[in-house]
Amino acid sequence: MVIDVKKGNGVSMAKIKPFRGYRYSPEKIANLSSVVSPPYYNISDEDKDALYEKSEYNSVRLFSGRKSDADTDNDNVFTRAKSYLDTWIDEGILVRDDEPVIYMYEQTISMGGTLYSNTSFVALVELEEIGSGVIVPCEKLHEVSLSDRYELLAATNADISMINCLYMEQERDLYNLMNELREEKADVEFSSKDDAGEVVEEKLWKISYKPTIDFIIEHFKDISLYITDGQTRYETCLKYRNYMKANNPNHTGNEPYNYMMMSLSNSNSDGLVSLPVHRKVKTPRNFSEAHFIAGSQDHFKVEKIIVDSSEESIVNTMVKQIATVKAETRIAAYCGGDYFYRMVLQDSDYIKKEVYPEMSKEYCKLDIVALNKLVLEDVFRIDEEKYEEYVYPTRSYKSCYSSVNEGETDIMFILNPVRVEQIKNITAVGERLPEMTVSVYPKPSVGVIINVKD
Repeated sequence: MVIDVKKGNGVSMAKIKPFRGYRYSPEKIANLSSVVSPPYYNISDEDKDALYEKSEYNSVRLFSGRKSDADTDNDNVFTRAKSYLDTWIDEGILVRDDEPVIYMYEQTISMGGTLYSNTSFVALVELEEIGSGVIVPCEKLHEVSLSDRYELLAATNADISMINCLYMEQERDLYNLMNELREEKADVEFSSKDDAGEVVEEKLWKISYKPTIDFIIEHFKDISLYITDGQTRYETCLKYRNYMKANNPNHTGNEPYNYMMMSLSNSNSDGLVSLPVHRKVKTPRNFSEAHFIAGSQDHFKVEKIIVDSSEESIVNTMVKQIATVKAETRIAAYCGGDYFYRMVLQDSDYIKKEVYPEMSKEYCKLDIVALNKLVLEDVFRIDEEKYEEYVYPTRSYKSCYSSVNEGETDIMFILNPVRVEQIKNITAVGERLPEMTVSVYPKPSVGVIINVKD
């Protein structure tokens, strides 16, 4: 392959480089599906137990191990993760690649009869302070998990999982390169399962040819990276870098702690899909359907739609009834029975004029902002301080439906996905989307590649 390297001309540049990742040894681990895991926050306690049973080397032990009432400062989930990592490296379970490479990583999954694919370059990316302009956070940070992730990083000195960034290129050079590389035989192929139990076909290529590596590095110099999954881990790495820098009098900026492992996904990919993140809600006071309808009608046209009482029929009908190509907010609400409510926002400019005049117009048009402010806060009196206690984000329709019918929550809200254009426009003016709003899918599995910062 002949590669013509172009020079970047941007002022701020995304700096990436190849690295020697640790991967499970095929000689020691015959079935990779037994050791890789879905992302951290998607795993229930029941699923975690199942992953433990799959293999004594499952990566869940590294990034989301079991806690115990007997844990101490010297023996806890983080120190055990460090012990597992060191032991697996010493025993040859995890083996480091011989030379620095950039990986191409592809995941393919069938959803509703349609194949979706996330193809990304996996490389080390130089950390930069938030607001510098190249690496752009999409969502507000979850402070509770920041502390948890920092303790894990400090204990292991490793990126156990990769964060996912979306990039947008005009010339499609990187996109075309991916298609060329895809024609070559993958170095690794295996199947895994996501948190919903769906089969994911996974492939990994190692890119070691220097002109190709140089081509990739140069093209990323003029591209912004939008963090779609792993905001907490990114800010954790920033905090860790700042600590290491402050305690290293010989700091140069080239140390391994200045970089973190990222999966860089091309927005031009036809297979990459933005999934909606829904909300399950347990109201602070006794739930009243009549009160909900009356309060919501201040801003929404609320229509009751009766359907077959099966889960599949109701959920599918809700999704279809709120789908729209118009720039309008449509939300489906379900609180039990064989019917749901379709909610259509009537005054699309109300939030900008009356609620968030200081925020961008694009931010004010987010469906989740309308739900949070005009329903959860105004009707149910769930403000930001109470949000985490009463509102549960999820991308699983089934989880929403069952939680309402089993009495765990009072009502669920089905939302449309955030569009890539919305992400770009909102972050371009320095704003962040509400927490747990963006879900680009498929998401990188944990354990495919591990980066030890040494």
